[in-house]
Amino acid sequence: MVLGQARVERVPALSRPLLLRLRGVLLLSLVVTITAGALWLALDDCFYIYHADVVGADRVSPDEVFQASGLLGLHILWVRPAEIETFILAALPTLERARVVCRPQLPVSSAGLPVECTITIAERQPMMMWDENGQLWWIDSDGVIFPAQEMLSEGWQVRGPLPRDKDGRLDERVRVALTELWTAGVDVSSSLHYVPDRGLVFTDERGWSVIVGQGSGMAERLQVLECLVADLEARGLTPRFVDVRFFDAPYYSLTND
Repeated sequence: MVLGQARVERVPALSRPLLLRLRGVLLLSLVVTITAGALWLALDDCFYIYHADVVGADRVSPDEVFQASGLLGLHILWVRPAEIETFILAALPTLERARVVCRPQLPVSSAGLPVECTITIAERQPMMMWDENGQLWWIDSDGVIFPAQEMLSEGWQVRGPLPRDKDGRLDERVRVALTELWTAGVDVSSSLHYVPDRGLVFTDERGWSVIVGQGSGMAERLQVLECLVADLEARGLTPRFVDVRFFDAPYYSLTND
């Protein structure tokens, strides 16, 4: 050793063939790792869906919702929530909304990476029941028609042919008329009928048949009815029916139905 200097032996650089060999080994290891991960992701049973928690089910069973979703046996990578929600709503018309969330359950456990799915639904709330020649339907506030599951403890029951629009919902004019009658507080729960060429018809507390038609303007028709009834009672007349569809020209008959 010379003062102020030290002799350091230099490590020989790796030869080019050895570097290429090391790179090849690393690349092969990376490919094997990625392939093994892809196979694990594709084949491991823990990434497939066999159960979902259904929230909000009351009249419909959770099993029905899960079966309608098409999630059974589906890989989590193929889950498209918007499509699944569409499937559910199409299969179960009694539902108003559906939301699907599927994700790996965290934290990761030593047993694997199970999939956690939750289906949150909102069921339609029937406002009335419609008896169409013995076939019972429920109808909600939006006019959506779906099969009745039981008798309603509250709400009206309408009898007669069921008028549907092009989308299969209750005809808007009839829905508006029913809504306005309901708002007016008219008690027609046991005597409300729909007649295609007349609209809505009910029997009042006197036993008179009253034709109120369809569409808006129920408040005005009911006012005309009140005045007409007062006039008929003052004259001692008992009509077979009273027609107030056209409140500027009410009509009644003592002989015809």
